[in-house]
Amino acid sequence: MMKKAMTMVLTATLATSAVTAPLAFAQDKAEPISNEVKEEVATNFIQLKGKLGKIEKRDNGALFTTIEQGENIFSLVIQEDTLVLDNTGKKADLKEGMSFTAFVNKNKPMLMIYPPQYNPEVVVIETSDMGTVEVGIFDENFVNKENTLKLNLSEESQITNLAGEKLTQEDIVGKEAIVFYGPATFSIPAQTSPYHVVVLETVEAEVVQPEEEVADFIEFTGVIGDINTRENGSQLLTNEDKENPFNLAIDEDTIVLDNTGKKVELKKGMKFTAYVDSSKPVILIYPPQYAPEVIIVETEEVGFVNVSTFDENFINKENTLKLNIAEDTVITNRAGEKLTQADVINKEAVVFYTISTRSIPAQTTPSKIVVLDSEEQSTTPPPIIEVEDIISEIIAHDHYEIAGVKMVPLRILAEELGYTVKSTGNGAILTKGNASYEITRGQKEYAHNRAIKQLEAAPALLEKNKTYVPQAFIYSLRGE
Repeated sequence: MMKKAMTMVLTATLATSAVTAPLAFAQDKAEPISNEVKEEVATNFIQLKGKLGKIEKRDNGALFTTIEQGENIFSLVIQEDTLVLDNTGKKADLKEGMSFTAFVNKNKPMLMIYPPQYNPEVVVIETSDMGTVEVGIFDENFVNKENTLKLNLSEESQITNLAGEKLTQEDIVGKEAIVFYGPATFSIPAQTSPYHVVVLETVEAEVVQPEEEVADFIEFTGVIGDINTRENGSQLLTNEDKENPFNLAIDEDTIVLDNTGKKVELKKGMKFTAYVDSSKPVILIYPPQYAPEVIIVETEEVGFVNVSTFDENFINKENTLKLNIAEDTVITNRAGEKLTQADVINKEAVVFYTISTRSIPAQTTPSKIVVLDSEEQSTTPPPIIEVEDIISEIIAHDHYEIAGVKMVPLRILAEELGYTVKSTGNGAILTKGNASYEITRGQKEYAHNRAIKQLEAAPALLEKNKTYVPQAFIYSLRGE
């Protein structure tokens, strides 16, 4: 564990030497997957190499650094549970100028910003000591998948998880692990007695085979040229690109939004993507004329859009996106009337989001969903939870106040609301249906369906084996 229980942001710049290689994104290049052969993923981790820049204190208690030199820069967010070791597997402190390798779970969500920002599980610092580091998945004979390394585990080999808890040799089998070792034989595979093995215990993203159906929408991109208003009140837009001419017929039913889901007025010079129902007939004229269901205008704000049909697991037809719908996700129909999660299932919808995982399919917590289906949707509100009196009674007899924030017991209240609560050793994971929360003691930030949110106060162990959280967090759970 880190000495300081605070979040640090470290910006690193990539060196061009062989020691500090460029980002190892080659692992993410997906090969075509046939129906007969299942793709085997060697590792769930991206390796980022670089040197730490200058560290300065921020007003919010975090640490930040800027690098003026070099074109390729990225940031590392180092939290109190980030494991920082040297290349022999010993605990280390981060200092300016250190060469490092950061191991980042590619299934983790990341902010779509520049420079990119990553949350590594492990950071390995290079020292003058002889030590080699390798990540892989090891079988029952402790040989990695690539058949390049075999572990001869001894009593002196330290085996832990990310939290530093001791594990057994059996805990390595079939798990992804980082191995720290010194001398190795010249055999194939090379054999070594490792100093330290850290079991990463990552859960691979579920891979769902795509359906054979094609997408329901055709995308047209361009720049708005002329806008002509017709007698019936509709508009005819022309694409500015003369080499790819087409017109768009816009009427009162056409959804026009920007890439963050906000309403926008169409103007000449705007970049757009139009989504046209592939089953709609097209007028046989030149240039072609389309009647899009949706027009998305591109802005400078970060925002991504997906138009598709989503199944009961909220995975789109193309198997490229899975929705982890949160309580603050806005769901409406064309008219702007509020809908429920159930109304999204098997309906054509426009999804707006910013952060997504690198898994297949990518997972995201959308900010807004517009259901395109024209059928009348149910707007019946969910039933009122009948345990309100029990919740109030528990809080009345069991709470603390910290800096004006009422802290209440997590497990008993969450279980009353139907959640399964699993301890992580330093916090808890709450699950119920498609909803998932992960909180960490001493840390205001928490994960909600992979989205990062913040509590009024950090969860605390105020009684033995009893974690307390702000009362507002418990109330937020009732909407799931």
